[in-house]
Amino acid sequence: MSQESLYAGGRPLTIDKRIGKGGEGEVFAVSNLPGYAFKRYLNTLAAERERKIRAIVAGRLADSVPTVAFPCEVVENQRGQFVGFLMKRVDKHQEIHELQTPTSRQKHFPKADYRFIVRVALNVARVMAQLHAQGCVVGDINQRGILVSPEATVVLIDADSFQVSAGGQAFLCAVGVPEYTPPELQGKTLKSMVRTPDHDAFGLAVCLFQLLCMDRHPFSGSYTGDGEMPLEKAIEEFRFAYSARATGMEPPPGTVRLTDFSGRIHQLFEEAFSPLHVGKRPAAADWVAAMQEFEGELRMCSRNKLHHYARHVAECPWCRMESRYGRPLFLNSDYSRMHLAGGQMDARHGLVLDLNALMAAVNGVHLPAAITVPLPPVSAPPAPQKAARTLRLKRRLLPIARGIGAALVPLAALGGYFGLPWGYALMLAALGLVPLGVKFSPAGYLARHQQLCGEIVARFTTLQQAAPPARAIRVKAEIYEAVEQFRQLSSAFSQQPTVWDGERRAKQLDEHLVRHQIRRAGLSRITTTDCATLASWGFTTALDVKQQNVRVVPGIGPIKSANLHTWLHELERSFSYRSAWTTVDHHQVRTRQSEILIKQQGMEERIKKSLSAFQSLALEIDRWKRSVDSELTALFAQLAQNEADIRSLALPVPPRPPLNAIPAPTLASFQPPATGSGQVTRATAQVVCPRCQGPMVRRLARRGPGNGRAFWGCGRYPACNGTRPI
Repeated sequence: MSQESLYAGGRPLTIDKRIGKGGEGEVFAVSNLPGYAFKRYLNTLAAERERKIRAIVAGRLADSVPTVAFPCEVVENQRGQFVGFLMKRVDKHQEIHELQTPTSRQKHFPKADYRFIVRVALNVARVMAQLHAQGCVVGDINQRGILVSPEATVVLIDADSFQVSAGGQAFLCAVGVPEYTPPELQGKTLKSMVRTPDHDAFGLAVCLFQLLCMDRHPFSGSYTGDGEMPLEKAIEEFRFAYSARATGMEPPPGTVRLTDFSGRIHQLFEEAFSPLHVGKRPAAADWVAAMQEFEGELRMCSRNKLHHYARHVAECPWCRMESRYGRPLFLNSDYSRMHLAGGQMDARHGLVLDLNALMAAVNGVHLPAAITVPLPPVSAPPAPQKAARTLRLKRRLLPIARGIGAALVPLAALGGYFGLPWGYALMLAALGLVPLGVKFSPAGYLARHQQLCGEIVARFTTLQQAAPPARAIRVKAEIYEAVEQFRQLSSAFSQQPTVWDGERRAKQLDEHLVRHQIRRAGLSRITTTDCATLASWGFTTALDVKQQNVRVVPGIGPIKSANLHTWLHELERSFSYRSAWTTVDHHQVRTRQSEILIKQQGMEERIKKSLSAFQSLALEIDRWKRSVDSELTALFAQLAQNEADIRSLALPVPPRPPLNAIPAPTLASFQPPATGSGQVTRATAQVVCPRCQGPMVRRLARRGPGNGRAFWGCGRYPACNGTRPI
């Protein structure tokens, strides 16, 4: 720039190097004011911006909201003409999309786990709440205006475009990015539009969704109707792709689900993108409370210590996404500084566990080969109940009652014929004695016996199924599987230098392509909205274009697809292979070993938890062998009483049902079943991919020098093309 003298508040400024450039002007460092930067407007815009900047400075908004880079001093030239403003300089921060995009996150935020992302989301909501409390509206919410530090703090920039009120006048925000613009403003002229915090609430919800959901846009998905559904139109029609409402949209495959978050987060996203909540969308303060609650309920994944997710969720959503896409979402590249809780680090095998001692402890516990249930001890038969004794007496009196009754009937009839008084008495006696014999009915006792036998068999079966030996064998199988996986991870850890050496050319090309982001390429016909849609479908770099079919993305037709592939081919032609090992190669090996080490730590935790459960079950088995179920004891007591009553009636006692032991399940019954057919023989838990540590399958080579030979191939192919010889 020219050596023109510039002043801020009467103080001369020493302008240093340019640190930024945009459509409105340039940003420079100020050497005599450390911590501040100077934005100089284009000459054609300075007069237009002057009144707004002077109003912001006069209102001291920079002091009111320190997390926003508001103009804090007006800058004038030596003639007193307005040229721009001073603002706090924001160093060591990255644009928020560098955090939410997995490939960029591993470069700019390599230590970030999901807790870090949630904390950033909380801080974004906090800054927005502070801004709204001062009566300001961002208006133009976008990914480039939100900066994040390695400590998860957040700063908003480009604050001179915000909508502010000062001196009784409203200075509007004249611009906006379509993918963050609410439905009611889509397609409208924003230059004269008065924005409200509710409009910001929509853009804030989109930003938080992209942050929490690995760069997925909430309105990007598969349209179930006819024709195309561009992102702007999907927003205008409230077609939230992840909603429980019928929106005519489905989310891209392999993405997160709203049920992966807390119920409050789920509800706020539904409300923010619902037509029923226009004008009353969740405010920034609502998101602050929800994010604080969500942060407090995060739990660590047992398989990857960088994965954290809601406590109520049954499975880790990040493991699910990594399995779908075949590459890690989080990566700590500095494995030498990782905390090994209670473990030891070995440069060759990674985390070291004494597996032999562990397996000796497991195999030293004797588990029964058959499962039965301790039965109540046999005691002396009980005496018959009063009802049974009465029924037995009735049975003995039955012949006598029938004889007397039969003899009295003719006498009573004769007395009645002659009208004698005693004839009627005899008739009543006969009517009482004859039915005495038909009241004897032992069927109820036999039915009760059958019922009790059925209840005993059912209870016995239930106790067998819940017996601790069966559960102990299941846990033992889990320990066997986890130990085998740990061994394979240790083997994969030691093989990484060899594996990497065989893949260096392909990896160097992949690294070359992954450094080129679609949103920064400036490709013909690829708009910022297209970039958001592509990111929602997992396309953020040239490598994604190479590995996946970009035509599956809605709105990416043959022309845009051709432009993307032309760009890809140009990048491939510019690639140069480096045969000599460099520090980058060693770093890549350590990076991959770091990922394995994280999985080893998760597996170690899983083994220890399973071992603790197994030891508890071993103690429970000892107690179980000596204890008798109280409900079963009560049923046997009732059955013994019933049988005593049946014997007292001189009836044969029905046989009791057999209560047989069942074979205990074997370890083999808990092994994963074989899958696949043809060339793929079965997925196996014993062979782990050296690249992604996923399961491998047996395949046959179809070309090359090994044509016709079998080899292990990654089960996630083509997302991962890891191989291993058989």
